[in-house]
Amino acid sequence: MNKFRIIFYSLLFLPILQCAGIYNKPFLVKKQSVEPIPKNIRLEFTGFYFYNKELQLLESQILQTGFVETPSSPLLLEVILEEKEVNYKYRFLHAANFVASLFTIGVIPYYTITQHKITYRFSENAKLLGSSTQILELDQLRGLSMLPVTYFFWPSTAFDKSILDSWKIHEEIK
Repeated sequence: MNKFRIIFYSLLFLPILQCAGIYNKPFLVKKQSVEPIPKNIRLEFTGFYFYNKELQLLESQILQTGFVETPSSPLLLEVILEEKEVNYKYRFLHAANFVASLFTIGVIPYYTITQHKITYRFSENAKLLGSSTQILELDQLRGLSMLPVTYFFWPSTAFDKSILDSWKIHEEIK
């Protein structure tokens, strides 16, 4: 009887574990012109508690663009990541999709959107030198029918690309 429960719960949660993430290019929400910035900076990351791998990728990307992390520098680069609540345009269709996915055991994939807001802020001695804010959006499809594409479209890979592209976009708007 115990083995039956394990198999039953495994089959129940299997459709939820199959997930494909579709990359969307980050889009700029707000920018404040950035004055010429010296290359010696202090880095401060906020909101990356669950995203340690992404933090390390972004930090190495920032340092590869020529910045040097100096703990005593008066220039501070704050990188702030916030998760946003998603408001679906057609809530009824989203709920119907959830029910259809549930009753078909994931053959009809469940569509969700995750959104994050990332802000790059340069300041020196509490004086704001410039900033940019971007939205990172990731479309996700969950369900048993996603099994063949899960390996190629894993959500964390798409999110990594989105975060790294947000830094590239920030660098282009300076």
